[in-house]
Amino acid sequence: MFINGEGFIIFGTNRKELTLKKNICIITSSLGGGGAERVAAQQSKIFQDLGFNVYIITIVNSVTYPFSGKLLNLGLELNGKDSIKAKVIRHIKIRRFIKKNKIDIIVDHRARLSVFTEIVFSYFSFCNKPIIYNIHNYKTETYIPGDNFILNRIFAKANKIVTVSKAIEKKIINEYGFKNVQTIYNPVQMDDIDLKEIDTVDTDFNYILFYGRLLDKAKNIKLLIDAYQKSILSKSKIKLLIMGNGKDKEMLVEMVNKLSLSEMILFKPFVSNPFSIVKNAKFTMLTSRHEGFPMVIIESLACGTPIISVDCKSGPNEIIRNKFNGLLVENNNVKALTEAIDLFVLNQELYNYCKKNAKESIAKLDIEIISKEWLNILK
Repeated sequence: MFINGEGFIIFGTNRKELTLKKNICIITSSLGGGGAERVAAQQSKIFQDLGFNVYIITIVNSVTYPFSGKLLNLGLELNGKDSIKAKVIRHIKIRRFIKKNKIDIIVDHRARLSVFTEIVFSYFSFCNKPIIYNIHNYKTETYIPGDNFILNRIFAKANKIVTVSKAIEKKIINEYGFKNVQTIYNPVQMDDIDLKEIDTVDTDFNYILFYGRLLDKAKNIKLLIDAYQKSILSKSKIKLLIMGNGKDKEMLVEMVNKLSLSEMILFKPFVSNPFSIVKNAKFTMLTSRHEGFPMVIIESLACGTPIISVDCKSGPNEIIRNKFNGLLVENNNVKALTEAIDLFVLNQELYNYCKKNAKESIAKLDIEIISKEWLNILK
């Protein structure tokens, strides 16, 4: 099934000056629910605004983020089936889509967990087309599955391996020996953070915010709840709003209930446009065990909301300047995290200073700057 994406405002590129008509295909697990998926959707708009013809393939039927281009939703096509037969059909459909639309370059955002599957994708499904691999997480084995001769050849011959942080770029060069690696940061587009058309929740109270997937193994949300309990937030009548979906929600709710904090720690479902909620938070929190280049931090600062983050690998220390636009603390250290929370509550001068600097601190991530970097490797 093919779906046309919505049109978006052109952010400064003069299309009349462009003669580029390459066909770019973005492949991603879905267009909903996570930071990497939001980046893929945003990327479709960037490429279209640069003058490319944009096509998107999603593996799973989850489309909540606005996108540009023509979409092949394999999750919808195959009704969520994942049998061997369905997998074969999926690869055939991808191959036909690539050939029919005369794709010139593929930009692949998927997590890649199977060597065999990636061989099939590269040599069959993708029709040996030029590929740019996007690596979104410091946990690189999620994207480069194992030390395999054939797989190494696939990645080595890629047009480019694009990482979302300098730390990931350095790791891939050092551990895998690939030379075709470049960092392009995830951009921010203020037009996307439209505070007039927003999803809202009832927030007639002071709160700090966590938003993202409720997967404790990755996001370490139990650390956040523990720090909240130990901090002065509850006594200060400042609630913790946890917004998102995920398999660990029930476990986290049970933890909050056992701590008798159910009136102070609130759970809300994922919304596709959270920016009003982010803007109205006192500050946002990130406690992940590992990341890539967290969109939560970028979006929070773009909304003028300072952030407290653990210094996980990777991304936070490439965005946050401690005590300038937020607070950066040692990872998995509940004492340090609690002290940082209390500092933002008690030191209003520091808090206001970080809040004042928030938007300005991400000027280097302006979408026009990042778009030019993509244009240089796509043209």
